[in-house]
Order: sequence, then structure tokens, then C-alpha cells
Amino acid sequence: MDQGLFDTAGDGAQRTALDGLLSFQGLKPSAALELQSYDIDHFGESERYAGASSMPLSAGATAIKRARLSLPVLTLSLVKTFPRIIRGYDLAHAIAVAVPMDHVTSTRINGQSIGSSILVLKGRSDCLVYEPAGRLWAVAYFSLPEREPWSQLDDGYHLLSPASDVLASLHRSISTTLETAAHDPDFLNEPTSRTAVEQSLFVTMDAAIRSNANRGPMHSTTDSYQRIVAEMERLIRHDLAIWHKTTELAERVGVSVRTLQSATQAICGMSPHRYSRVLRLWSVRKQLRTGPARRSVKACAIGHGFWHLSEFAASYRAAFGELPSETLHRSKREVI
Repeated sequence: MDQGLFDTAGDGAQRTALDGLLSFQGLKPSAALELQSYDIDHFGESERYAGASSMPLSAGATAIKRARLSLPVLTLSLVKTFPRIIRGYDLAHAIAVAVPMDHVTSTRINGQSIGSSILVLKGRSDCLVYEPAGRLWAVAYFSLPEREPWSQLDDGYHLLSPASDVLASLHRSISTTLETAAHDPDFLNEPTSRTAVEQSLFVTMDAAIRSNANRGPMHSTTDSYQRIVAEMERLIRHDLAIWHKTTELAERVGVSVRTLQSATQAICGMSPHRYSRVLRLWSVRKQLRTGPARRSVKACAIGHGFWHLSEFAASYRAAFGELPSETLHRSKREVI
């Protein structure tokens, strides 16, 4: 199919915002476009394909959404996320290209600022992503092509900073594709149309890689910090009922208190004490939702080192927007 026909179809789609970036306001579910909403407890279902898992930093007021279009080789998604820490990824023989569709620049990967860069994940990537604000990402997922420039990418993560015109072209291609799927799904019923749409996306993504000065894997200067944080977390999770002082954690990890604090701040965006609290609160929530039938808020709290129940309830409510007793009651009703 001639590329011009795809351009013509795009002319009939709803226009994007003035800044050229897509939003969910311009989308609706159709025969071609799947549109789903999630809460923080069920968002994990949408990221299993990437071998990743998210831990919320707060429930926030962000509406978590995902739009997904399946093409012959490539799956294109638009994801509206929430403040979180993401672990992963395991993309065996696959690639994920994450394109920021907003102007938030506070996200970090392994302590390195992502800024407005495109994030490419290939194969298995031992990453920790700190995302303190909800984001709007477009994610293209596809099997590893046996052609350049993709075949030359090493496993791991890559941050691309393509030329501004190339990035603008990629944004337009993504926006037009998803809007066409929402408003003209019949166009995508034709195999030749689907192939043309997919090729348009690949052409713009190829250009983004080729215009990037550095195609090699990103080796963060905070590699040692990653190891420190991983060891600290291992110690915390070993027995969640025990709160280790920062001095004790530093000693057992084998670093100074200052180094432990610097590592946790760089990788996780917070102090060791706060990170320990975030881990425990999320673990409590999962236990309240899916634990044994006879579980109680008090038992779950004490089992995670929260001995002052009023303080625990306040922290839990601040994180998730509800009391732990409300989480427990709802989970029991869902079972019934």
C-alpha cells in the first residue's frame, strides 16, 4: 500500500494537542484499539509481558490507563502511569521502545536521568526505574529484527536523544497511528493498511536510532550504587518484622552511612529509611489483599515491623488513599 494512503487516513483522525503530543482525550475504544483502566493493585497485569513489576510510591489521583493496538509484528501501547518504582526487565529476544509523550523529566533509570530521551530496552535488563510522577509513555514492543540498526544494539538499556525533527516525526507517527485505530478502525482491517502503518512506525524508530550519536549500551556511573541498594533491599526483605537502623544497614552492606544514603537517593530518589517504609507498606497491601482468610490488619502490620498501629494506619492512608481496614474488607468481599 502506498504510504500516502496512510497519511490520508491520518488526516481524518482527531487532531492532537497544541504541543503535538497525544493524550487519552483523543482516543476511544474500537475494534482496533483496546482501551483499559487499572488501579495500582492490578496494573501489574499489563506489564508482565516485559518481565517488569511496579511498586507504587503513592496512590495519587492519576487515572491509570492503557491503550493497545496490535499490528502484524509490533504492539503499540499508550500508557498513563502513576508514581512508582519499576524493576525488570526480561525481554527475551524482544525489544521495547518507550517514547515520552509528556514533558516530565524527573524519571531515572539506574540512577541516570532519562529526561526527554527515548528509552530502548533489549533482552534482559537489570534496571530500577524511579518515576516520582505519573507519566504518559508510548511503548512499541516487537521481536528482535535481524537487521540494522536493531541487530547492532547490545542487551540492556539505551537512552536515545535523536534530532528534534526526528523526534517530532516519531511523535506524529505514534499519534496518527493510535488516533486512526480509535476513529477509523475499518482502515486497519485491511492487511495492506496494517502493514503500511507498521512500516511507518519502524521507519521513524529506525531514524531515531540512526540519528543518535551514541548507539552503545548506557553504562551508568552508579553501577556500584545499584549493588549497594540491591544488598540493602535483600537485608530488609530477609525479615520485614525488623527495622534496621541506617547505621546497621550500612555496616552490614559494607559501606559508610553517607555512601548508603547517597546510593539510595541516587537510585531510588529517597532515603534508606523511606525506601524501607515504601517496601513494607506495599508488602502489607499485597498481604491484606491476597493473604490467608484469617489475616488481620494488626497481624500484617506487626509482621512488617509496624508496632505503632495508629502511625501505621496514617502512613498507609497517605500512601494508598484508604485505611488498611478498608483494603482488607474489600478484598474479603471480592472473595465472597
